[in-house]
Amino acid sequence: MAEANDNSFARGVRDGLPIGLGYLSVSFSFGIMAITHGLGPLQAILVSLFNITSAGQVAGVGIIASGGGFIAMVLSQIVINIRYSLMAISLSQKTDKTMTPLMRILLAYGITDEIFGVAISRKHDIGARYFAGLTVLPVAGWVTGTAIGAVLGNIFSPVLTNALAIGIYGMFVSIVLPKAKQDKTIMCSSSISCLISSVLFFIPVLYTRINSGFAVIISAVIAAVLGVLLNKVRVSRKILNGLSAATLILVTAFALVFVPSYEVQSSKETIDGSSIGWNVFIPLLITMALTTYLVRMIPFTLFTRKLTNESVKAFFEYIPYTVLSAMTFPAILYATGSVLTASIGLAAALISSYLEKSLLTVAVCASLAALISGLILMYI
Repeated sequence: MAEANDNSFARGVRDGLPIGLGYLSVSFSFGIMAITHGLGPLQAILVSLFNITSAGQVAGVGIIASGGGFIAMVLSQIVINIRYSLMAISLSQKTDKTMTPLMRILLAYGITDEIFGVAISRKHDIGARYFAGLTVLPVAGWVTGTAIGAVLGNIFSPVLTNALAIGIYGMFVSIVLPKAKQDKTIMCSSSISCLISSVLFFIPVLYTRINSGFAVIISAVIAAVLGVLLNKVRVSRKILNGLSAATLILVTAFALVFVPSYEVQSSKETIDGSSIGWNVFIPLLITMALTTYLVRMIPFTLFTRKLTNESVKAFFEYIPYTVLSAMTFPAILYATGSVLTASIGLAAALISSYLEKSLLTVAVCASLAALISGLILMYI
């Protein structure tokens, strides 16, 4: 119990290790993508250092490469990264007295999906030193992976890099599933979040009209609200189990029907011309970084008072798990470039998470399963 309540910097660094390893692999792909869009290695590194947001960075690099303006940059980052505001509000309710206004302003920079997931899963309040330590290795891994990808990416096999990428989703699963086993309302709301996310992704008329960032928000908020309502009317455990099972069956049905018809597209694109000029890059980088930071910092700094309303408190208890669920499925099916290897990686993550293995163990199991199956497919 003492270890669980450890708010030291060293404990934060230790808990951030699996995130750092996951970021090292995911940002590797971003480094390659940035170079193909005309950025230089140093420019790619600066984008990762000042943003730490995978989807936001991909969108930002596309705007920079296409010569987009400041308004396009601001709007894209708000839309894609608005989920960080929900995470920041939720985290603000789980901090102790060491998280002063100044520390909130400084540490808001480190609010990412994975850091948020690890921090919110702790049983005790989060201290400033712990959260600072928690961000060290993820930031280092994200920036280092970007640098390696930008400089040496083409040397490594795509099978290896794709397999490593699924480790991040494995970590999401390892955060949600053990908690869902204990709390059936979380199990039900997380399942509903996966279902809504699948509907928004697989139905063409919705997919083409709803940005992926908004899709996560819509799925997570609706599912969390339903979780609050289920909790408020005190639905029995048996009914919650039935709702969860029915929802997961629907999710599986969506996957079986739609996944085979969706080709996994490479995110790499090439453009003509030389590297992006610094006179164009720097202003857009500042705009991108400032927007992403404010989306995190403002709610984390302003929402300092503890919530007393039971329904509101329940909403912010459920929202972390519904957000992670919406971000995981169905995106995890396309993480490796092969639906089959990704599905095998997902199965490994589910099994190891159900057995309540550590974040790092689950991430490694998912990546190894995807890698081994990918290698087997190469020689069949």
